[in-house]
Amino acid sequence: MTKRLTSIISALLIMCLFVVPLSPVSAATAPETEVMPCYNNVSTVTGAMSINDSGKMTISYRYTGSSSITTKAVITTYIEKKFLGLFWKRVDIGTTNDEWVDTVYDYMYAGSRTHQLSASGTYRVTINYKIYGSGGSADEIEMQKTDSY
Repeated sequence: MTKRLTSIISALLIMCLFVVPLSPVSAATAPETEVMPCYNNVSTVTGAMSINDSGKMTISYRYTGSSSITTKAVITTYIEKKFLGLFWKRVDIGTTNDEWVDTVYDYMYAGSRTHQLSASGTYRVTINYKIYGSGGSADEIEMQKTDSY
């Protein structure tokens, strides 16, 4: 009887090994929340880019600081085009180093730039915000946006 009981238990354990991995598992997940970084001189920074059907790229900028802290922002932007499916090459926009550098002496800013692209493809914009003020060292925030037409 002992041998038979051992065989039954062994068979049940083997079946469990095959059945348990196939059973659906439900796990509680935390709600998705966005972690907001804590900056020294600015509250929020955003950037956006879009390309219309005729190849006109629009880049939008926005930051909001505090009138008692934020003193200046330097926003550097450049455009790159993907080639050979792997590499990025900076697009000639007719400026020094093929980048725009905007200096704003205000605690908030909303603006945009446009550029007519010469050919279809996949494009990436890199926006670098460097925001100064009395809150501590300058905040440097870089973001990239990608779009195709």
